[in-house]
Amino acid sequence: MSDRTDAAVETLEFVTRSPSRVRILERLDAEGTVSRDALSAEVDVVRTTLSRSLSGLVDRGLIRERGHRYEITAAGSLVAEGLTAALERADAAVRLRPVLERLDEEWLGVDPTRLTDATVVEATTANPYAPVTRHAATLAKADRVQAVLPATGVEPLEASREAIRNGAAFEMLLAEPVAESVRTDPTLTDAFESIVDRPSVSVSVVERDVPVYLGVVDRTVQFGVHDDTGLPVALLESTDDRVREWALERFDAFRREARPFELEP
Repeated sequence: MSDRTDAAVETLEFVTRSPSRVRILERLDAEGTVSRDALSAEVDVVRTTLSRSLSGLVDRGLIRERGHRYEITAAGSLVAEGLTAALERADAAVRLRPVLERLDEEWLGVDPTRLTDATVVEATTANPYAPVTRHAATLAKADRVQAVLPATGVEPLEASREAIRNGAAFEMLLAEPVAESVRTDPTLTDAFESIVDRPSVSVSVVERDVPVYLGVVDRTVQFGVHDDTGLPVALLESTDDRVREWALERFDAFRREARPFELEP
């Protein structure tokens, strides 16, 4: 590394190693000049820790002291702005990790930065089927659903039936194993029989692998991922226009390869 890069890494490491230093920079960047007492209340650390943090930031040219007040420097503003963007990306990565770590990069044909505002419902020990419950709740209120299904269950099917009775249009593409389960599992068969012949419902079968649930529920795109045993792990929801455009293109690609579903082959 060059000396300049070493210095940049050291500066970034110094700031990010302490949440209090991050908050000091963010506060000063937002307000320009702040008293020492106000900073002490902001970061809520002991006086000696605050003094060390302030001195370190001053020594690195990120802030300056004027009397009993501190203000950010131009260099400090550069660091603060970059740090804010980096932290927002890192926060999104942590929040989206349950889904993104199970998505093949080639499968996800959209820039992950388009997902930074997405929400994730994750399975927990207390509520292992939270993603399924959320999925079913959105289906029950939907007006139009286009979905590629690597798995299904009674709860989502019952929710779909409710929406269909209320006039919703559903287009479902089933992975071959799902189609077989629907034919052989009496519970799933009964649920499907109640919706498959409705005029607003289209059901087809895709033969290629479907690694992830993909749904476009009205204006919302959903990704659903599962673990190696098939249990639901997380459901991601995005209302980003580019993500929706990509999801519809991916759905159309599956649909072109699909064949009509027959409950009794």
